[in-house]
Amino acid sequence: MSGEIIYSDVTFTRHQNQDTGAESEASNGVTEREEDVTYSEVRRPGGRASEQEDPGKGRDPGNSDPTPLVGSKATIPEGGSGRVPVVILVCLCVLLLGLAITLGVLYASNMTSLQAEEALFAQMKENLTVQRELLSSELQDCNANLTKVKDLLATIQGNQKRCNTSQLCSPGWEFYNGSCYYFSNNKLTWEQSQYACIHDGGHLVIIESQQEQEFIKQRVVTLGINPYDHCPWIGLTDEKQEKVWVWMDNTTLNENLK
Repeated sequence: MSGEIIYSDVTFTRHQNQDTGAESEASNGVTEREEDVTYSEVRRPGGRASEQEDPGKGRDPGNSDPTPLVGSKATIPEGGSGRVPVVILVCLCVLLLGLAITLGVLYASNMTSLQAEEALFAQMKENLTVQRELLSSELQDCNANLTKVKDLLATIQGNQKRCNTSQLCSPGWEFYNGSCYYFSNNKLTWEQSQYACIHDGGHLVIIESQQEQEFIKQRVVTLGINPYDHCPWIGLTDEKQEKVWVWMDNTTLNENLK
């Protein structure tokens, strides 16, 4: 069979716990090797004749395996499989570092927002405290003013009661609705009666309402004055123009008071 044969050897590192034949080799005087070499044969067309004639050249004499041997050596470093956990740990550390940085940024942002809200809350609390004190002061002032108004109202009511009595009028005069009235039994003319009233600081009565007219009628009856024998004079006259009745203050007569 024509073709070029290339031999190579592949070296595998043997672990101590896998080397089961170490003791037998030591007893036979063979030095223990830390590496095992496996040979394989690679045929290439057009090889040299010497190599074709001696296919067993380059094989291990003690190896009965007809598998072709490879003459080059490849070494697998010891402990290469331990790099994978290191890479995983590095990736985990990077992830944890990124997570820590993210959490730190979020924490700082939240703390800034929280501090701003706390400052705003403190300002609002201070404003509410000031407003409450102001309202409390205003309430006290209102209560004080209300007390003064009540006292003033009581004084006014007391004065009104005193005004409704005859003490404000001269002796012989009667008080009614803020005015003093004097009823006389003297038979005088209208002019004489008007002069007597002016002399006493008044004038003949001017009737301004139906209630005042009823009061005068009742007092005339109560005093026993006979309106047919002695008719009391009032402040109504037609001396300026006959049958045109006017009061002492020059106001015309209300027809409803007749």
